[in-house]
Amino acid sequence: MYGAYSLNRKHHPSESEKLMMRKSIALTLVTLVCQLGCYNTYNISLDELGKAAEGGSNAAVKVKTEDGQEIIVTENTKIGVTNKQDQYYAISPFNFTMTRGQIIAPDEDLLIAKQNIRTGNVKQVSGTKTALIVLAGLGAVVGGALYVTLTAEEDKGFE
Repeated sequence: MYGAYSLNRKHHPSESEKLMMRKSIALTLVTLVCQLGCYNTYNISLDELGKAAEGGSNAAVKVKTEDGQEIIVTENTKIGVTNKQDQYYAISPFNFTMTRGQIIAPDEDLLIAKQNIRTGNVKQVSGTKTALIVLAGLGAVVGGALYVTLTAEEDKGFE
């Protein structure tokens, strides 16, 4: 039959399709690594976390970590709490309420009892980690491209 497509026919990808798949996989891996490794996480007490509910005068507050470091929390800082079962819950800075017995975060539909919270968390972007991971990812992509280029068969053209 003309124009019919056989379902039993196997598609063998060409070299250019294989190369495109390799590049796509490498780019995806670099992106995933960058998303995972670019933050420093600091533990803070619930009293310090309560400061981030207020917002301060310039929409920024200083909080003290459990290690004694002072860090600044702004509207763009990632904050949250970790419960006693080690589950992390994100909270929007300056848009949650902390009462005597619970934390209420309307943006995240979160209502959690304070007695179930192990610690507060602040996550800040680490410039050093980000740069190292991006450079490592770029090195892996360049190395992969060199490998593919150097191990590819010679183009025979039309014969």
